[in-house]
Amino acid sequence: MSSVTPLIVTHPCALVRDGLRPILAKSPFRPVHILPVPNEETERYLASAGACIWLVGVNECGPNTNDLVRRVVATNPSLRPVILTASHTPNDILTAFLAGAFGFLGQDIPSKHLIKSLELVALGQSVMHPHFQQMVLASLAGRESREVAAQSELSVDPTPTVQLFPPRLAGLLRFAGDSHALASDQLTPGNEVVRSLSRRELVILRTLTEGASNKIIARKLVITESTVKVHMKAILRKLRLQNRTQAAIWARTHLGALLENVTA
Repeated sequence: MSSVTPLIVTHPCALVRDGLRPILAKSPFRPVHILPVPNEETERYLASAGACIWLVGVNECGPNTNDLVRRVVATNPSLRPVILTASHTPNDILTAFLAGAFGFLGQDIPSKHLIKSLELVALGQSVMHPHFQQMVLASLAGRESREVAAQSELSVDPTPTVQLFPPRLAGLLRFAGDSHALASDQLTPGNEVVRSLSRRELVILRTLTEGASNKIIARKLVITESTVKVHMKAILRKLRLQNRTQAAIWARTHLGALLENVTA
């Protein structure tokens, strides 16, 4: 790293916290603060910490963790959360990144890989364990198959220039020691892609990041579900993505601040 990056660690297990102290003491991160489970005081500290990495230790990454990450990142956009968990599912990984995480790691990760992963996050990359990558790809493939079966009339450009991975997930291929990694900035869209989206399409993208179904989107915008599907087809074509899950992650990664100010 070209500059020193502060690191804040929260973890509910005192044994894990004690184990992390000597590991992080030898790391390039300064200062390092290791704290128990976040409370209101810790949240205030994180909100005022400025640009730093937050290693979020949890037994499992559920809705409460995602809500916490989303809430803290909203007050401190410069914060880069990295989930360190003992238990996980493919959906946990996807929802964590939608909530604002920059990394998702297993608690059994070797110490040298943990440090390297945090260094990549400090450089602006998103990281996760290669095994998790396969879990996410399988999950995305399964979701896509279900969406195609349920919405057969929704056709997508069969030759997109960005295959399978929205930018944030492409960045997740980058991991310590992975020589076949792709950096997230390799697939970052230009302003022309954002400008090609209409206000209505931006509104739909915002509702996607909230987990809304086509029926809920139609109800919110007072339009028909078939109209929503037409807009979805246009959005996926413009973004060169393959399904709504990818579109939601793309929007959360690249349009977070913009979407907050978009109204129907």
